[in-house]
This record gives sequence, structure tokens and C-alpha cells, in this order.
Amino acid sequence: MSDPRGEGRNGASGWRAERSFAVVDPAGEAPGTVLPSVYVADELLIDPGVADPGTIARLRSLAERTGWTVTGTEKDDALEDPRTDRRARRALPRTRGASRSIRVRLGVSAEAEQIPPTPDAWALLRQLRRSDEGARGISLNHVLSTDGLGVNPFKANPFKANPFKANPFKANPFKANAGTVGIGSYGEIGTGGLQPVSYLGPEPARRHPNAIRPIVAIFDTGAGEHPWLDGSIVEPRLSGGEPIGIDPVSPTDPESEPSLAEPLDGILDDAAGHGTFIAGIVRQECPDAMLLPVRIADGDGLILENDLLGALGRLVAFMDDTALEAERGGSKVTVLNLSFSFSHETPDDPDTVSELGRLLDEIRARGCVVVCSAGNEATSRPTYPAALPAKEQGRHVSVGALNPSDHSVALFSNVGDWVETYAPGVAVLSIIPVSFQGGIQAGTRDDALGRRRETVDVDDFRGGFGVWSGTSFAAPVVAGRIASRILAGDTPEAAKKSVLGELHGRDHSRMP
Repeated sequence: MSDPRGEGRNGASGWRAERSFAVVDPAGEAPGTVLPSVYVADELLIDPGVADPGTIARLRSLAERTGWTVTGTEKDDALEDPRTDRRARRALPRTRGASRSIRVRLGVSAEAEQIPPTPDAWALLRQLRRSDEGARGISLNHVLSTDGLGVNPFKANPFKANPFKANPFKANPFKANAGTVGIGSYGEIGTGGLQPVSYLGPEPARRHPNAIRPIVAIFDTGAGEHPWLDGSIVEPRLSGGEPIGIDPVSPTDPESEPSLAEPLDGILDDAAGHGTFIAGIVRQECPDAMLLPVRIADGDGLILENDLLGALGRLVAFMDDTALEAERGGSKVTVLNLSFSFSHETPDDPDTVSELGRLLDEIRARGCVVVCSAGNEATSRPTYPAALPAKEQGRHVSVGALNPSDHSVALFSNVGDWVETYAPGVAVLSIIPVSFQGGIQAGTRDDALGRRRETVDVDDFRGGFGVWSGTSFAAPVVAGRIASRILAGDTPEAAKKSVLGELHGRDHSRMP
């Protein structure tokens, strides 16, 4: 479904204006073998380390029969064997580093005898997977979300709403205008929905001023302005100046420009402040931690899988750069927090998954613990990367959310054997950029005696603090605690085991 608002909704990475999304239709497949999933309608990802050149040729042949072209992502760059085609590689500035993935786009052939159907990556991939050659190393370019319900296609039908009235990939039930019962209650002010609060405690202070500080990488919307973050931010760039994710100084930064989705409506974007909020949770759990805020999401919390793969690849390069490590006084990336997810269309077929799992394995092999949120869809269907199986020993940690009492799992939290642990994730207190002030006004104002007097302005965060709910915020609780244990001298694996043991002891949600 394309976004008719064009440049006004261009988002952080610059792809929103020209991309159209679609949902995998499992019709015609054996029950349970193919599930709904959101993807970029006209793009595929190819992992040349896995894909066979014959499979790529078969992909092109199938496309040509339908009247489609398969090209690189810049103008007329043709995709041949991606291991040797330099033009196709140059077309992907966001998939360098350890990432091998090549993003290709489907187009309409000018030589087709009849007008071909609109290019559809799933239709083409479906044919390829059914062929004798299979489709190893070729996957959809999935759309991920920072744990909002809006991109979960089996929860709601995004094609029901009029796309010229509302964006079905946007609504975040933990933000505003939710119902008063069931899952929607978590969006109500006073019951866990995003709202400003007063914080009366001290700023988290370093406990080990002479120790080498661990670095917690946060892949999200970046980090905004807040006193708690002063002196704790590591610039998310490689030694040559290339940003690990989306350029953090871009004018479309959702941590400094919180109303980019509809810039003139005065409403804060659903995911604006999301990365800052996560950073504040890590600071509370490990005040000595340095933070590496890698921006990969836009203000609506949407992420393209190819952007994620490219950023993970550059993170590997960042971790291997000994000169950068020396500049930081020996600080290493010891924990990676991923508070986003997507639902895969064929989760039981390992040959259909992109190189996401391989990149996470490479990061873990460098002594970094990976922590993933489980998602907020109130389902047991696995979401990724949380449910990805690890090829190497020591898999990542998948985290669901507990209600404040620790005696029940939050109703919105995903559950299942693939969720390894649960942590506080409802009405969590953390920081919001002090520059955030939305257009909603206080309900009542009555100035007197030279003072401005009014009720609470629900989107005025200039005080710098708020409460919010979601598995997005349970994950950094775990990430921060693991970083604290590593700082105390534990190995990454021992730190993970210790923190999981503590959480298990405090989780009283299990029924007898």
C-alpha cells in the first residue's frame, strides 16, 4: 500500500516517499506453511554468500516471463551475479561492511507485449520457491516496526482503511486514544500510555569511575537531547566518518523533530523519543555504560530490513576497529539492544531467512550479548529477530513484558517458548527529549496573579521524563543489567546467565 502523502512522510531514511508496502497473501498455500508478513512490494534481498548464480538467473527468467525487470536500486544498474557485479553493489550504500545483502528492485519491462501486472516481490519469490532450484539466499525486504501493532498483518487488515484517510502502518496503541478495556487500556493516560511525569530522584551517577565503560548499542530512532545523556554518547560512525545507521544529523531525525509524519498537525509521531527512552532505561540499570545510539527507524518506528542488515554489518566493522577502540579508552560494545520486530512469512523454512541471523551470530562471536524485544501483538506467533535460532552457541535473549507487580505478563506482550525471559515493561519511567512539546493543549487554563495556570499538557515533555509501555522497554532493562554485570567482571555469557536467573526469581506470572 503506497503512502499518498509523498515527501511529507519521507521519514528518517528517505525511502518512505517512493516505497509501497504489501502483505503476504497465504491463499493457495498449505495451511500454516505461509503466514502474513509485511514487505516492500517491489524489492527483494539477495545474499550472494548463499544464493547460487543459477537461482539468480532463474529469478530473472521468471520475472521476464511476467513482463518484469530485475535491477539494482540505482537507475539502470543490471543485476548479474552479485558477487562480481560492482554496479549493483554500488547501488546499496547502506549494505556495506560485513553485510553481503544486495537489494534489487522489480520494474515493468518496456519490451513486454502486453501491459504486465504491477511488480510484486512475493508473487515472484513464491514462484521461485516452488521451482526445482528453490530460492536459498533470496528473501523479501521485510518491514519491521518498533513494537507497534500497526504492521502486524494478522492482527488487523491494513487494506480495510482508506489509505488517503489514515496510515495503517502507523497506529501505536500505547500512545493515544486507546480503549479503556483490554489491550487498549495500556494506551490510556494513567495506565501506561505515554505521558509526561515528574521525576524527583537524582541523575544516575557512575559507580566505577576508573573502570573501562561498557558500550550498549541501541538500534532504534537515535537519541535526543537530555542531561542524562551528556558524556555518555558514543558517536555512531566508522573511522572514515560513515554513519553506522541513518545519518544522525539529518533534518528528518525523529529525536529532534518529533512531528515528521504529519508535520503540520502538531501531533508527536508514534516512535518519536523511542530511542531516547530506551537509552534512559539503560542508564538507570547501568549508569557507567556508554551508549551507541544507531538510528535505523523513522518517526513512525518503521525499519526496512535492508537498512537493518547494512547497519549490523557496519556495527561489526565498528567493533573490529582497534583504532576507534583505543580512542574510547578500551571500551567495547558488550550489549546490543533491538527493540523492534517483524513476522516472517515462512518461519519454519531456514532457507528463506535473510542474513540477519548470520550477522547476529557474528556480533555475538565478538563478545556482545544481543537482547531483543518479543513484540506487542498479544500472540504466540514468533517474531523476529527475537525468535531467530542461533547457529552458534550462546543465542540472543528474547524479552517479554511484565505488569508493574511482576505477578502477570502484560496482556499485549507476545508469549511462547521462544520468549526466554520477562522483565518490567508497563508504565516504565525514563527520559524523553527535553525539546518535545506537541500541539495538544491543556484541557483547562486559568491564568492568575502573573502565573500561567493549567491542567497537565499531555504532550509537553520539556520536563524530560515520561512513562511508556511495551516490550520495547522491557528489553533495555535486561540489556542494562547485563552491561552492569559485565562491568563488575562477569563474562558476557556469565552476565547473561546471572541476569536471567534474577529475572526468573522475580517473575511471579507462572500459574501453578
